[in-house]
Amino acid sequence: MKLKIGNREINWPNALYLVLTPFAAVIGMIWWIKSGSFNWNTVILACLLYLFCQISITAGYHRLFSHRSYNAVWPVRLFFLIFGAAAFEGSAMHWSLDHRNHHNYVDQNERDPYSINKGFFWAHMGWLLFKQNDQVYSEENTKSGDLYSDKLVVWQLHNWVWVGVVVTFVVPTIIGLAWGDALGAMVVAGLVRSVLNHHATFLINSLSHCVGKQTYSDKHTARDNLFTAFLTCGEGYHNYHHEFPSDYRNGVRAWDWDPTKWVIKGLSLVKMTTDLKTIHEEIILRKRTHMREKRLHKKLAGSSFKFFGSTQAQILESLKMKYEKSYQQLAELRMKLQTLSTKYQNKKQAQENKSFVKLELDVLKEQVAQAKYDFQKSVKDWNIMRKRILAYAKS
Repeated sequence: MKLKIGNREINWPNALYLVLTPFAAVIGMIWWIKSGSFNWNTVILACLLYLFCQISITAGYHRLFSHRSYNAVWPVRLFFLIFGAAAFEGSAMHWSLDHRNHHNYVDQNERDPYSINKGFFWAHMGWLLFKQNDQVYSEENTKSGDLYSDKLVVWQLHNWVWVGVVVTFVVPTIIGLAWGDALGAMVVAGLVRSVLNHHATFLINSLSHCVGKQTYSDKHTARDNLFTAFLTCGEGYHNYHHEFPSDYRNGVRAWDWDPTKWVIKGLSLVKMTTDLKTIHEEIILRKRTHMREKRLHKKLAGSSFKFFGSTQAQILESLKMKYEKSYQQLAELRMKLQTLSTKYQNKKQAQENKSFVKLELDVLKEQVAQAKYDFQKSVKDWNIMRKRILAYAKS
């Protein structure tokens, strides 16, 4: 049955599952508890499946298949594809292509599939209730090749529904037989867990685009939100991710809650993931500093403190010019180092030339280390002056 709202046709399988399962989950949980079926083994099973499915979405669908922020061996990819299917968020192919459009056209209502500018509910799940343009078979995407050349991704595209049904409902039921709670396991570890996985992921598209801090950029609506990071194994550092989508980390600082990056990094130690992409520290620090400057100016614009045109403003601007100059020097040295490293790795390079290039590399590495130190120190000096100015403004 075709039913349209405006010019959009309802996607009935999606709509029915997304609308009915939360109600069914609540009723199922009430029955499970009131009937005396509550069992900690079932709760543990639900938690494990939640983690497996969430990691498969974050590390698999998102950071691996959508952004290619690292590479993984086939058993790891297969794990992500199986438990990603059990998250019931569609195939990795569809998910990744939609997500790439989201990044390419973020906040553009006509091209961003889940633009927050169309409302919280639309970004959260409303967009999934309607049929979308099929990105999978478009000529442009077919030619791009990376997802289509992965046989496991193509296999999952055609089989994800039955894989999801088996892992979500059949497997928990069978496991639950071991402690006499087969039906409870299906309800709690299957249905309820599926709903929780859905809305944890959906909150990244909705809540993380309207609540939180714009730490690195205000050119898009993405925000860093610790609550969503906790629910999604690290995806909540969304402002960082939109600014640096190729980084395998979302929580870039060591103390940031990002279990997904720990999983990816841990797998790299046993050679199951490779080519982990990261952003240089100075690029990240410069972005943070630019946003701190914007917030400083905004605060002082609304205060009685006479900052603009003052001696303090001139000192701060001078310190900014210093760190910008240090940044440019560091960027140039890194470029030279990369060029020279490529030359050194060239197998056709004569051995005697390699020895000379090796010496040049060692010198350049020392220069990069010194330039990095100079940049970080100049940023630190700028921050000290910024804090002094804020203290003057409050006094």
